[in-house]
Amino acid sequence: MKLRNIVILLTLLLVTGTFTAQAATDGIYSLGDNAVTWDGTDADRTKAVSTDYNFTYGDEESLTYTLPWNFSFYGQSYSQITVDTNGNIWFGATTAANSFSLPAAGRGPVSAAWNDDLSSVYDGGVFIQHKTNPERVVIEWRTETYTDEGNDRPNSFEIVLFQNGNIRFDYQSFAAANSKDFGSGISKDDTTHYLSVTANYANVYTLAVRSFSFTPAGSGTALVTVDFTGTGQGSVTSTPSGIACNTDCSAPFTSGNEVTLHPEASLYSYFGGWNGGGCSGTGDCIFSPSTDTTVIATFTYDVSHQVLIDTGTPTYYSSIQSAYDTTAEGTTIKLWATIYNESLACSRPVTVTLQGGYNSGYTAIVGDPVLNGALTITDGTLVLDGFSIQ
Repeated sequence: MKLRNIVILLTLLLVTGTFTAQAATDGIYSLGDNAVTWDGTDADRTKAVSTDYNFTYGDEESLTYTLPWNFSFYGQSYSQITVDTNGNIWFGATTAANSFSLPAAGRGPVSAAWNDDLSSVYDGGVFIQHKTNPERVVIEWRTETYTDEGNDRPNSFEIVLFQNGNIRFDYQSFAAANSKDFGSGISKDDTTHYLSVTANYANVYTLAVRSFSFTPAGSGTALVTVDFTGTGQGSVTSTPSGIACNTDCSAPFTSGNEVTLHPEASLYSYFGGWNGGGCSGTGDCIFSPSTDTTVIATFTYDVSHQVLIDTGTPTYYSSIQSAYDTTAEGTTIKLWATIYNESLACSRPVTVTLQGGYNSGYTAIVGDPVLNGALTITDGTLVLDGFSIQ
């Protein structure tokens, strides 16, 4: 192909918007040019603040926002972010900054959509909105440069954080007369790991109606599902975050990356073990899913310790009746604050106290035990100390 034809072909690709620059990478993220996308927020200063919507405005203002789920950025999990009116998201710092070095801001990890001195004193602001399907948090800036402040020269851009760790920069429009770009993009703030939209494309204020994505390396996702079974109760949490539940649940994780599932038994239960994901035993389940994976967590009600007679040496029983049948005169039988599905027949010439209801370690009374059955007394005395019959 002649040189003239090559030039014409490149010109057509650029005009039609189908030309995609080769992705850059810092070894942790890849930066690519997206099809044009705009998400937006309600961008309303009068709208009520909630867990799903917040905003601030002014000059050098900042807002700390609790995320609806933990977000992984450069290998660290964050439950909250701080956004400022200068076009930045800080993952650690809690105040505003501008015109900093992207590779080494000296303030911790940052996602800088437009690294300039910006202001929204007269109009606009920075708006945060949680959206679903897919799960994402949109941070939208409507702002002027500080030197244009009050001259009605608005600029509109956004960052979208996705639950799976992806990040998108969208630039909608720029009207600035005085603008600078000190290096916009993402950075771990370690001088080594950063990706600059400015360096790889152009000053961001020239990139209106453009979108760019930052994708974690190996960012294909695998859906991890935790199913619960057994007679007991408990919860499972994950590292990285995503799973935190006590009933069947699922969450996407980066394919091939290590996931740790941690079990925690509820009161009066114990963790019986794992099945699936290559896991077994009663410790943490650690695996690296490459495809959708289901792991079963078994929690068992600890029936063998639900009744205690302690006369110096603790002796546990699985039922009130079995404990009563062995008691001596004046014995106190300690019970959990739980439901006992049995009947109790007292027919011995002894005085026995039923006392409860205790926590699982019998160190404190936390409620009442309940007998879900018949109580029959034909001999002896039964003293009820915190006890009910259903």
